Amino acid sequence: MNTKISVLMLLLIGLTGCGGSTDETYQDDGYSNIDPIGNNSGALFEQVGSWGEQSDAGSDSSGGGYGSGGGYGSDGGYGSGGTDTGSSSDALTFNSPNGVAIDDDGNIYITEFAGNKVSKFNAQGERLAKWGGAGSANGELSNPTGIAIDSQGNVWVSESGNHRLQKFTADGQWLATIGQQGSGDGQFLSAMVLAIDHLDNLYVTDWGNGRVQVFDANGVYQRSIATQGTGDGQLTNPTGIKIDVNDVLWVVDRGNDRIMKFSLDGTFIEQFGQSGSAVGQLLTPTSINFDANGNFYIAEVGNSRVQGFNEMGELLGEVAPGELDNPHGLAFDAEGLLYLTDTGNSLVRIFKEAD
Repeated sequence: MNTKISVLMLLLIGLTGCGGSTDETYQDDGYSNIDPIGNNSGALFEQVGSWGEQSDAGSDSSGGGYGSGGGYGSDGGYGSGGTDTGSSSDALTFNSPNGVAIDDDGNIYITEFAGNKVSKFNAQGERLAKWGGAGSANGELSNPTGIAIDSQGNVWVSESGNHRLQKFTADGQWLATIGQQGSGDGQFLSAMVLAIDHLDNLYVTDWGNGRVQVFDANGVYQRSIATQGTGDGQLTNPTGIKIDVNDVLWVVDRGNDRIMKFSLDGTFIEQFGQSGSAVGQLLTPTSINFDANGNFYIAEVGNSRVQGFNEMGELLGEVAPGELDNPHGLAFDAEGLLYLTDTGNSLVRIFKEAD
């Protein structure tokens, strides 16, 4: 599917996996009677709300929209498409919502890939702030994808279009810029998604270079994790990334349809996943995240779905089956609500655990 990508690129946001699983865990047989996670009777999650206006533009759920070069494209799979330069209306609409993060106060931050901005909302869906606008100057954005909050409440945004990270205050004031286009230390070929550890070190997926780069809390380059390829511990077009409670780094190896697990120092641990469209399999996964019980959830562009797995890697079911179009970002708040960016439909959907 990497050969089908266009020059700008799609995506985004997070990663997860689970230990102790084997390929047999993902076979189609054995899962036919599992209830989906959706709005069905006996389901694990039910939708309780959504933000935005659903797009009728449609999008490519085949995993297209990615460039074969170093960049990550803006055309395929992003709903309404186009470019929002940060103008006029305060109407609650999204132009390719992508990354999602939640701070300690329960505020929700959304990146808009084609809209080139970040919006901050409270839990009631009221927009508290927005910033960005298309461009390459400090504070401007080009195809922002990932977003994460550090221990000081600062907001870090990764930009696939500008090949860099930017640091902002919680209300959008620019603080710092890290990185530039290239393949050297501290450079990116599309900075995709980022995770932050308990020391505020940054772990950033570097799409075109097939690696994760690590920076300290001040943005100083520390090391790289993985090399480009298809073998154990290698990555092809990595996207989502997440650190679990045991300080294991989960990386969404999108180009290889799998999840890779590393220690924080970069030692490869194991992989999770099998390519395909059957239940339990993965096709162009984009992001990953964990709930409070250690279950993990993987969004897939190729299958336009989000699947949930328990800590043992056993499939739990699917979130909102048949309703999603190129889902990307996943985040849980302190109450257990799941915020999901349904990119192709230009929506942010909100789910709660079913009664």
